[in-house]
This record gives sequence, structure tokens and C-alpha cells, in this order.
Amino acid sequence: MCSLGLAQTANPQLARQFIAEGIQFIQQDQLAPAADRFRKALEADPKNADAANDLGIVLRRQRNFRDAVTAFETALRLRPGEARIHSNLALALQDMGRIADAIAAMKKAQSLDPENITIRRNLGTLHCRFGEELQAKGDLKAALAQFRVAVDVTPDNYEAHQLLGGALLQAGDLDGAEPELRRAAELQPASGVSHRDLGIVLWRRNQLHEAAAELRRATDLLPGDTAAHYNLGRVLQNTGRPAEALAELKKAQELNEKAQDAILAKTYNNTATRLLREGKFEEAGAKLREALRLDPQNASVHYNYGVALLELNHMEQAITELQAALSLNADQADAYYYLGRAWLATGKPTEAAKDLEQALKLNAQDARARNVHAVALAAMRQFSEAAKELQSALDLEPKSALFRENLACLERRLAGCALQP
Repeated sequence: MCSLGLAQTANPQLARQFIAEGIQFIQQDQLAPAADRFRKALEADPKNADAANDLGIVLRRQRNFRDAVTAFETALRLRPGEARIHSNLALALQDMGRIADAIAAMKKAQSLDPENITIRRNLGTLHCRFGEELQAKGDLKAALAQFRVAVDVTPDNYEAHQLLGGALLQAGDLDGAEPELRRAAELQPASGVSHRDLGIVLWRRNQLHEAAAELRRATDLLPGDTAAHYNLGRVLQNTGRPAEALAELKKAQELNEKAQDAILAKTYNNTATRLLREGKFEEAGAKLREALRLDPQNASVHYNYGVALLELNHMEQAITELQAALSLNADQADAYYYLGRAWLATGKPTEAAKDLEQALKLNAQDARARNVHAVALAAMRQFSEAAKELQSALDLEPKSALFRENLACLERRLAGCALQP
């Protein structure tokens, strides 16, 4: 984040004006100018906690989580007793993966506003996330402690009960797991995981008919869940229904094979990523084609293949792959960036500008995207807007010779020069 410079003389009235303008920009979903206004508000009045907090909110929406944390910490130095700012800090810390720190910040928010339902719910969710992290690392005892806290904090949160019940099942505590899973299924009847784990508990307790009913419900809710089909097949075998059992076990095998294909596709994709970094685009493309054969719904593979095709100058195919990647995951700023480049290379600056705007909504700090956006705008004869984008790119990367040359070329209205994306 740009440093929060001190103004020569504080001007609270000007700061309030900038804040009002920033809020208007947020309402129009124009995050970059909103952030600019909140920074100017802080320059006008460095003691304005609202400006710092609002800046943090915008930066978080731009996925600039590190600078969002800095902004919220600035706001808290100015106004340490405000629960909403502690809560905002906690959410930004969660975005950075700092779950333990997020819990501490959210606990502080709760202590300041104990009746706030949203803060309590968010605190419970954070304990769930921390428990899942610990469980994934193999620390089941610590994970159980976090899930129990989550249940205590948010007793009507089905996920907390489901995670606690699943962890107790993993620990072999069937007596503890059953009531938690029943409560989870009661709170959220559409929770397939709760019905699946409850079915497994009942099967292990030899309550076969009820187990079959729960597992059947799980397969209806989670048709792609291997464990639900496999366990249902085993229960049906034990209840003397071999034909139905065979169908479920066959489905489980098919899903397992698909999962293995996805793992192999991930391996090919990881190898291709390395090859792309090394500039070996043909080799990367071959690996990615094989990955797509194994896992055609993998957004990351489509994205990487699109990048490889763009570098190989196969622009139409690159556009197809990048659009496929975005249809599967619309939050990929880099996919919009490369799609913008591909459109520009095919002589379609209007389409390029639209996708680059999406890239910048997701990552306003991407200087490359701002430069290419400027090239597209200049091709559309929107020179003033292009100059603003190039200046923003230079502000982000002051040492870039490319951006500086492009800005100089634009100031000459492209006389004797051409902009480089």
C-alpha cells in the first residue's frame, strides 16, 4: 500500500469530502478511484479512522489483503475501541491465511460488541477453519478443541457440529460423533457430509437399515462422493441386497478412477507450469493437452493451456481456452489479463479493454494489466484514459522502461512510435 503520508495541516472537512466521494465510487463498483479518494482523505486528515477503515475495505475487495491489513491496523491505532474495525482486520487476516491471528482479532471484536450476531458467527467460522487446518496437518486433538469452541460460540451452526462429528468419527468416538452429526443434519438437512458420516457411524454400530437410509440420502446429495457410494455398497451387502450393492460399489470405483485421473492431470499441470516458466511452450502445451483429456473441467489447466497457446501465437485457440478457464472460475485476474492480450493481438481492442477492466477489478495493483489496458484504450482513440492508465502503471512500477516509453509515445499521439503491450 502507498505510505500514508502526513499532511502539512490537517483538513478534516476536506477528508470528509474525499470519504463521501469514495463511498459513491464504491456504490458504483469503481474500486480504484474509491481507494484513491480514501488515501487522499488520510493525507488531508491522518487521524481519520473512517478513511483508513474504508480504504481497508476497498483493498480487501481488490484482493490486496496485505495492504488491507495495514489499513485496518492504521484505523485501530486511531480508534482501538471499535469492534467493526477489529472484525474487518480479522477477515483480512483470514484472507491472508493467518487464521490464528484472525481469531484473536475477532475475539477482540466480540469483547467490544458481545451482542453482535455477525461477529459471533464469523468467530465460529474462524474456529472451524482453524480446526480444519489442524486436522489436515494431522493434529486431531487440537482440531477437536477448535471445533468444540466453534460449537460453543455458534450452537446453531450446522457446519461446526458437522466438523466436530466428523472429527470424533475419525477419532473413533462413535458415542460423541452421533449426536453432533444428528444435530448437523437437523440444522441443515441438505448437508450430504453430515448424512454420510452419520451413516458410517450407524453402520459401525450395526444399525444397518438406518445406516443405509442415511447413506442413500448422502449419495442423493453428493452424487460424486466416493466414500458415500462405497459405504452404502458395503451396508447393502450386509443387508442382503447384492444387486444394489454392486451398483454402488461400481459407482465408487468409477469415481475413484476419475479422482486418480484428476491427480495425474494435476501432475501434468504442475510440470507444464514449470515448462512455461522456462519458456518451453510446445512441451508445456503437450502436457496440458494430456491434462485436459484426463480432467476437462480443470480451470487451472485451461488457463495454462491458454497462456501456452498465446505464447505460441495461436490466438484464437488461446481465447477459447482462456474463456473456458473463466467459465469454470471467474475470479482469475491473470486469465482476464491474458485474454485481453489475445484480443488485442487479434485486432479487437474493445473486447480487450472489457476483459482488462475485469482483471483490474480483481487486482488493481497489476501494472502489466494497466499497461495493456492503456494500449487497448489508445487503439480505441481514448488517449486521455490511456495516459491515466500508463501513469498508474508507472506509479506501481516506477522503474519500468516499457511503461515510460509507452507514455512518451502516447504523449506524441503515436507519431513515429507504437505502444507495446
